[in-house]
Amino acid sequence: MIIDSNLVFFDGATKDDETGGGQVSSGVSDWIPLTGFLNPGQVGPIPIHICLSGGLTAEESLTFTLKQADSKDGEEEEAGSMVVSGPVRAGGTVAWRFIPRGVTKPWMKLEFNAASVSTSTGSVFAAIVREDLTGSYQDNTDLLIDKGKPQYQATA
Repeated sequence: MIIDSNLVFFDGATKDDETGGGQVSSGVSDWIPLTGFLNPGQVGPIPIHICLSGGLTAEESLTFTLKQADSKDGEEEEAGSMVVSGPVRAGGTVAWRFIPRGVTKPWMKLEFNAASVSTSTGSVFAAIVREDLTGSYQDNTDLLIDKGKPQYQATA
């Protein structure tokens, strides 16, 4: 898997980024440029990968909001929002599989907020990727990216 560092929204975002641990709570990414596209959501499926290294329990949920703008300093508007409710297993992929068709501007950023996260530890990884990462790579395994290091984790 090849990931351009310019296309990473979050790599290990947690409640306590100073120590690299803690609960998944909230975060706002830097702006990501897809400036080669006039309407990024209309050019075909562009994969977006969002995973939770620690998962969520049945009582927990996170809200992800994708924002867009004409420029890095331009006026932002919402391009899509999704609530992810538990249970989600550790390393589980959540939210969109591809950039929403409503993305019509070349600059994007991602925000997430916990509606109720009380016990889960772990982090959020989110990036625009070259290929769809939701398929299996080997029998009974899925790709888990944790702090930039790919790991394979059994799904059964």
